[in-house]
Amino acid sequence: MKTLYEEIRHQMHEIGTGTEHCMVLLQRAFMRNSLEPLNACREKLAVFRNAEPELTKKVKELVRKDETKKEYTTVLHHLMGICDDLSELTVPLETKIKERILFSDRAVTEISFLSQNLAELLKATGDLILVKNPILLRYVEESEIMVAKMATDYATQHEERKIEGLCLPVASPLFLKTLEIFKDIARKAKEIASELSR
Repeated sequence: MKTLYEEIRHQMHEIGTGTEHCMVLLQRAFMRNSLEPLNACREKLAVFRNAEPELTKKVKELVRKDETKKEYTTVLHHLMGICDDLSELTVPLETKIKERILFSDRAVTEISFLSQNLAELLKATGDLILVKNPILLRYVEESEIMVAKMATDYATQHEERKIEGLCLPVASPLFLKTLEIFKDIARKAKEIASELSR
């Protein structure tokens, strides 16, 4: 039978893997202009939300029994924060799809590139919850730096293109909002890695 500690780590790993799958679904929704994968992501996130109170109770019990495991309180907090960010990401995406807002080829390439990197980052973060591996840890930390830098660079270049009149004004806030959420997700993944490295 699994110990409480193993049970918690496996449940958190499941959520971590689920966030990666959600990122893939949102990328698919973005590329295909389809609400179906977007709704599949929302359903998955709702399952994690429903599991949160019970998991929180288990984590509190674990920490009560073993003070050295208190980082799992913060890990769970950041994991659920990533779920919130993914949920928030569905909003501009739904607007883009429903209102048939076109992004420039460059914006599509940039969002696609960062989505792919974030999916890989989330997978590594989920795996890190199960296996505290220094290589995974370094990968998560370096990926966060790269995602944050690229998202900031893309936002700056986008503003320049907007000034030159190369972007649709209606697409601009959706694009910039998406980049901000990407940075938030990567930051929380890095926080999880930092907690687990203590």
